Amino acid sequence: MLTIVLDANPIHADPWLTSPPGMRLRELARTGACRVVVPEVVRQELHRQQREAARESHAKLVKDGEAMAGIGVDVTQTSDHLAETFRRFDADIDRAFAELLNFEGVASEPVPEVPAADILERDLGRRRPFMEVKRKDKRLSVGFRDTLIWETVLAILDPARGYDKVLFVTADGGFLTDDARSIHPDLLADLDKRDFDRDRLVSIKNVYQANAFIENKAVQVGRVTAATEALYELVGQDVSMQMTNGGDYDYPDFVKFAVPPLEGAYISDIDQTSEFEFSGNGDSVMATAEATVYVEGAVFKGDWYMDEVDSVEVGSELNEHYFEGSSAVDVHVVVEIDVSGDGPEVVRITLGDKAV
Repeated sequence: MLTIVLDANPIHADPWLTSPPGMRLRELARTGACRVVVPEVVRQELHRQQREAARESHAKLVKDGEAMAGIGVDVTQTSDHLAETFRRFDADIDRAFAELLNFEGVASEPVPEVPAADILERDLGRRRPFMEVKRKDKRLSVGFRDTLIWETVLAILDPARGYDKVLFVTADGGFLTDDARSIHPDLLADLDKRDFDRDRLVSIKNVYQANAFIENKAVQVGRVTAATEALYELVGQDVSMQMTNGGDYDYPDFVKFAVPPLEGAYISDIDQTSEFEFSGNGDSVMATAEATVYVEGAVFKGDWYMDEVDSVEVGSELNEHYFEGSSAVDVHVVVEIDVSGDGPEVVRITLGDKAV
């Protein structure tokens, strides 16, 4: 059976698969076209994210209530109601995950029992999913949870489980090559070590791509894959103004959207928010979709103090002159694909302002 293993990042905005693509995936699982597996590591990570989001909302409302109380308004009853409401939110979150995992064709997978010494050896050996990232002046090792997710994938790939092919839905760089097109060689080496056939594992970026793969529309799958890969390859790309060949300054060719006021701005992450639609015949087709791009960079303190960066969320201090800054931008994605050859090839991609 075809098995879909979900990482946290492709579904963090739809943790219970209740959006249209999520419901479509659930329906495909219900009909037996596939089996959807949510690793317990992923469920717990998503659960934490939802609870933290609820708590942050509660804290903001409490702060607003305290401000009202400071000017003489009695908010005691409202505060009590808020506290009770957010207690119910915790129960609602638990119930939503239980309902997802009780859905026919959807299952959880327990946290694998991996010796701590093996995880330590992997970390010290700098083998993926472990990665070193720079935080200010320090380099930190990250990837503990990702390692347990990968061990879950390996457990599911065991031939004794009886799954023919596993689609690992992830856009996390810890699992992928630098161009984000395939599983990292460190992880493929794990398959070889266990004598697992590499062809049984396929990595895809999101639920939209998974649905196209499951429905096995051969021509469409190739085009969806080409467009999706082109979109996610933009993660890490600079979107700030830079010098062109003519000596002028301009944005990179793919940037057609209003870039937030950040210095050294780059795309840190991407969420595709609609499936690709295709138009055109002959040698070229156009693929269009909607997405949210997350842009990070630096905020000059003087600009922040003058409230000139209202579209940017300010984070921790980088140095005496700058804060870390981030922003989310909704964009319209256009991908031109050459289909005249043996396989689809992306000619160009642009991200424009999303129509209101």
